[in-house]
Amino acid sequence: MVKRLSMSGLLTAAIAAIGLASTPSVAQNVTPAAAQNEVLPSEPIYTPPSRGVPGGRVGGASRGTPNATIALPIIDLLAPDGHAGLTTNTTPTLFFFVSQPITSPTQFTISAATRPNPIIEVNIPAPRGAGIYSIRTADYHVRLEPGVLYTWSVSVVLDPKARSRDIVASASLMRTAPDPTLEAALAAQLSRRAGLFAQAGLWYDAAAAAADTAALDRHAALDSLMAQVGLVEPARYDRETVAAIRSR
Repeated sequence: MVKRLSMSGLLTAAIAAIGLASTPSVAQNVTPAAAQNEVLPSEPIYTPPSRGVPGGRVGGASRGTPNATIALPIIDLLAPDGHAGLTTNTTPTLFFFVSQPITSPTQFTISAATRPNPIIEVNIPAPRGAGIYSIRTADYHVRLEPGVLYTWSVSVVLDPKARSRDIVASASLMRTAPDPTLEAALAAQLSRRAGLFAQAGLWYDAAAAAADTAALDRHAALDSLMAQVGLVEPARYDRETVAAIRSR
């Protein structure tokens, strides 16, 4: 299940059929089975780039909390660990997972080591329920330059007067030039896009393509990609949520 965060507010949707829902914590539309004339996409296998760019993923954590009795949410960005995730998209869609509803202010930031100030730092709607959320960078007029190492993050501000207590999850991101051979294959095999992107080491493109085809494979491609890079809890949550909805 994926929810979408945009400048207009919080929109909830199952990846399977992007549509409005009344409750953000439960997907409302999950296609029960692929049509007979559709080709089920194969499970993607993510192959890190042979010349990986230094970077990685840091899960959300806080160095303190105003109230030790309050359970803090877990935040994980859908990104590889140990190297920067790649994209060919100027305005990629990014995904993150939260383990529980968030009531504190939430921020989305993109920065680059070559710039003194963040490229963007904005408040986004606080997730109203556990699940996987998407952020369309195009909604914020962000355009990534090729060859620049970016860091993107999602932060929960527990105490505006003590920002050291923020829960911050961050990951590396770099835009790379598309391969003409890959582009030709993508055009010919739309249902295999996630696998082709993953094989080419384009993590963020593979994750977005897997989200686009979730109606066809019941979220199997996205859950597989998450599990392959160590995002065990988000993969488990999504798998169990889809299974619960299908059993109703």
